[in-house]
Amino acid sequence: MKKLPATMIISILMITGIFGQTTDALKKTRYGLELSQFITGSGFASGTEIYITVIPDQKKNLSLGLYFCPEAKKISGFSIHHEMSLIRSAGQKKVAPYAFYNMIYRITKTRGVLAENGPEAGYATYKSLEHHLGVGVRITLAKDLYLKSAVGYGVYLGSIKKPSDPNPVTGEIMGENGFGAIAKIGIAFVI
Repeated sequence: MKKLPATMIISILMITGIFGQTTDALKKTRYGLELSQFITGSGFASGTEIYITVIPDQKKNLSLGLYFCPEAKKISGFSIHHEMSLIRSAGQKKVAPYAFYNMIYRITKTRGVLAENGPEAGYATYKSLEHHLGVGVRITLAKDLYLKSAVGYGVYLGSIKKPSDPNPVTGEIMGENGFGAIAKIGIAFVI
């Protein structure tokens, strides 16, 4: 008779442990592909990112991607993007807001620095490491197909922005660090 209350308590805990979980916690990990066009306030032209995304649940995801430079017409960097949903059951909503962290590392040749004569004259190599925080929205277009838009603000290190004209004495562009915005729009497909 003394075992009955203990058995009932254990049964109740097991039932609430299984059925009390949200549907997000019971889903398996999914993967996605994303193509985004973005522009930042660091002085570079707009660029394209191609992501592979790991989605452990409907509340967060982590994306690793490559940066395509339109000026050089080649892949010249990489990107890490992390999102967290701002609402419950984001996977079941037509419009789902999220917060994000975005990091971009890029190496590109850019006009604006006096260089030696030759085919690369007037070009210099720049490296930039940018970190942004912001908010975005994911809109469901069809099953597992989404339109994504985001805006944020952050810091860039080693970039080319202010001022954009070369220093008349040294011929170098100044302003290697600063703060700037990011704006992104893209399309995502989840497998």
